[in-house]
Amino acid sequence: MRPSPACHVFTVGTEYYAYDLHTQQILSVEPELAAVLRGERGTAVARTVLRRAQEEDGLFLTRRPRLVPWQNEAIADVDQGMQQLVLTVTESCNLRCAYCLHGADLDWVREHGQERMSVETALQAAEYFLARCDGDQAPMISFYGGEALLNLEVVEAVIAAVRKHPRGAEAKFAIDTNGVLLTDEVIELVAQEKIYVQISIDGPAPIHDRHRRDVGGQPTFDRIMTNLENLLIRDQSAVDRLTFVVTLAPPVDLFAVADLFADFPPYAKTGNTKQPNVTVNFVNLKGQDWQQDQEQALGLPSVPDQVQQAEELYLTAFAAGKRRVLSPVIRALFEPELVRFHHRTQAALGEAYTPGGNCRPGRRKLHVTVDGRFQPCERTGKVMALGSVESGVETQAVKKLYQDFYEAVQDRCGQCWALRLCGVCFAAQAENVNFETGKFPVPEAVCCRVRAQKEATLKMMVKILAMPREVRGWLDNIELS
Repeated sequence: MRPSPACHVFTVGTEYYAYDLHTQQILSVEPELAAVLRGERGTAVARTVLRRAQEEDGLFLTRRPRLVPWQNEAIADVDQGMQQLVLTVTESCNLRCAYCLHGADLDWVREHGQERMSVETALQAAEYFLARCDGDQAPMISFYGGEALLNLEVVEAVIAAVRKHPRGAEAKFAIDTNGVLLTDEVIELVAQEKIYVQISIDGPAPIHDRHRRDVGGQPTFDRIMTNLENLLIRDQSAVDRLTFVVTLAPPVDLFAVADLFADFPPYAKTGNTKQPNVTVNFVNLKGQDWQQDQEQALGLPSVPDQVQQAEELYLTAFAAGKRRVLSPVIRALFEPELVRFHHRTQAALGEAYTPGGNCRPGRRKLHVTVDGRFQPCERTGKVMALGSVESGVETQAVKKLYQDFYEAVQDRCGQCWALRLCGVCFAAQAENVNFETGKFPVPEAVCCRVRAQKEATLKMMVKILAMPREVRGWLDNIELS
């Protein structure tokens, strides 16, 4: 059987397009050529066009890359050039969000607990990080939980110690918080140290408080809004360091969420004219017995239908040069993927390829648990380890992570058209660990979801590329971090 070209054919309206794996180009193709690219015999003319594209332009080649795990020399000095340290300073939380994985009785995720990181462990981890961090960018240290502000002693101790380090003046700090404990003391610390703050807000009070309640079952929205106003009154510059995480959990009215951030009360009340910086997530309900058809009972479209409506709204505004007037929630649904695709490498695909997204355990991010264990990131549950504050990042542990990932995907990635767009990493393995075999598979369902997401991005890009250059020029000016 003749091997098929390494590409993906899709349609936008009645037109056919192909994404070429080797060059990462999107090309308009005739229906006859589309048929041949899909592996059909097609017409003689279409086969001639394909052969010419392969020979003259290097397009639609049939060669697939040879998959390889990271080589030993590529992961030498695995703990050098670190970029971010994430400290889980406590497992305690003052909220009990209905969709929280820590309360879902999942075997790969720790449960809600009372363990706290000691000052000694935190300082040991910070010292280790600063001795190995990337010299070309400011060190970033993030405080995570549970609710990080329940262990303010460690947060303050780490900041004070880091500021005394030779690179301490340039160090940046970030806190992940639910916003309920933004007291005057915390606000003063945020203002003085110019801390970046990431706060979870799922929408207006009826939506947010449906799932995000405290341990006593009380709503939290109003307290968070008041705390944000107090922060911005004390430190107007904090608006540039705030990020809001929106988790869309059924039942949800997406456009009510969008309206909240389009005219965000704490900003409006304190005279800030900037749009909030928003990240949108879709709730992970794996292993949880939820009624996901509650939208119908409330007279709401399904979340996918609402996202489709949002896409149409976004593209209309984009074409009119008015994307900036949209709610940051609507933009956050689509722009991160569009920006990443627009800035993709278009270098030719080599003979060999290493799968695994852009994660570099021990370098890009180092997560430290409350008891001092090192992990690739905070999303790998309790099943992956890289070492500890006592042993450091262990080379053999990093090699095993890479090898396990390679073994999990070696039979699929090489044949996948989305290979160069895929960001599936170790977190997907942690979520699907098989405790009986000790294996870390990547289920085909994960790959199917990724391909569907990437095809949706390709279709949006086709529509955007048909628009006047002046309305899409901002894509060129965005820098990937």
